[in-house]
Order: sequence, then structure tokens, then C-alpha cells
Amino acid sequence: MNILEKFIEEIKLVYGQNLKSVILFGSKASGEDTKKHSDYNLLIVVNDISFNDLKSLRKMIKFWTKEGHQPPIIFTTERMGKSADVFPIEFLDMKDNHKILFGEDPFRNITIHDTHLRHECEFELKGKLLKLRQGYMLSQSKSDLQNLLIDSITTFLIVFRHVIRLLNEEPPLKRIDALKVLAEKTKINPEVFITIFNMKRGDKEALKKDPELIIEEYLKEIERVVDVVDNLVISKIL
Repeated sequence: MNILEKFIEEIKLVYGQNLKSVILFGSKASGEDTKKHSDYNLLIVVNDISFNDLKSLRKMIKFWTKEGHQPPIIFTTERMGKSADVFPIEFLDMKDNHKILFGEDPFRNITIHDTHLRHECEFELKGKLLKLRQGYMLSQSKSDLQNLLIDSITTFLIVFRHVIRLLNEEPPLKRIDALKVLAEKTKINPEVFITIFNMKRGDKEALKKDPELIIEEYLKEIERVVDVVDNLVISKIL
């Protein structure tokens, strides 16, 4: 029994009949995982959340996180249904790329409004752009810059998939494929994002490139995507 199977059995023991679903999402579900930067991302859906249940999971959570995995996200069925307006990117990403490890599919009855999706795309792009600028100003070495690029790329590629939705097209499941579609529709230059993505994957040629030159182009292209989202006019349900 591997660590994932062991953890799921522990969840079943704690929640019993209260447990509705255990869902794997993220790079492990989409097939985009890398040995160095990937972990298991789990969504647990239950009928009710009690403090005692959370307390019972603590010991296993400590072991789980020591192995490099994030604590699971826990929702009640009711609260999840009422949260699509504030987590449209997260829910759509999970809906697109997930594996049911136990129970039923919690995304069957989730409705996402494009106005909510646009708002979160704008919030994430502008917020992460501000942090990227701050990170650049705080960086002290090429290594700092390289880590800044690697740590930021996943979030931008995730948001880019959903900008494609707002442009009335179904995005490819793979983030790099989605990036290429976005580039075709908006005329951004995808090469800088591909370079950073390859850095994250440990590509030796990409890691040799000067991060100072890369981040200048990176900031410019992100600004162009922000402009695209700023100018969108939308009014449909996804």
C-alpha cells in the first residue's frame, strides 16, 4: 500500500459514512507532474465538518506533509456548491483535471459564471504581477531570480487556460498547449513562458539562460495578457 492509498484509508476511517468524495487534482491528475516540483493535491468532500474529525486527521496530516504533500482541501457538499463564485478557476481546473479516488463526482452540479471567472483571472494576474515585481526588486542573485521565475510560472499558466475560456474557446488540458492557443488568439509571445516551464522541468539548456533577461520579457508579456482581460466584455455561464 503506497502513501496515497494509506492516506485515503485513514480518511475513510475518520469520516465513515460522512465521506462523500476523495478527489485527486492538479499535475498528478493531468499528467504534467515533475519529480522535483509535484505533489499530491486532494479534495475531500463530506456532509459535515466537525472539529473532532479535523483533530483525528492531524497525526496523518503531519506524516503526509513531511512527505512533501499539501494538506487536503476539505469542503462540505453544501459549502462547495455555494463557493463557485469565489473559486471559479480552482473549481474549473479541478473539474477539467481530476480523478475520483473514492465516492461520487462533486463537480457534476457546479455552475460557473463567466463574470466570476473574469474577476478571479484579473485578480490573480494583477496580484501575481505585483508580487513578481516585488520579488525581482528583492532578489540578490541569479539563483534568486531563477527560483522566482520557476515558482511563479504554474500560476500564470493556470490562469491563462481560463483566459482562453473567456475568449470563447475550450482550453486544451495541457497548460503548454493552452499557452500556444492563447498566443494565437492574443499575439503574445509564448517563448518566454515555455523557457521558464522548461526550467521548472529541469531542462539544462533552459537553466543556463540569464534570468535577468528572461524576467524582463516575462513581465512585458504578462502585462499584455492583463490588458486582454481588462478589455473583455462577457455575459455567459460556463
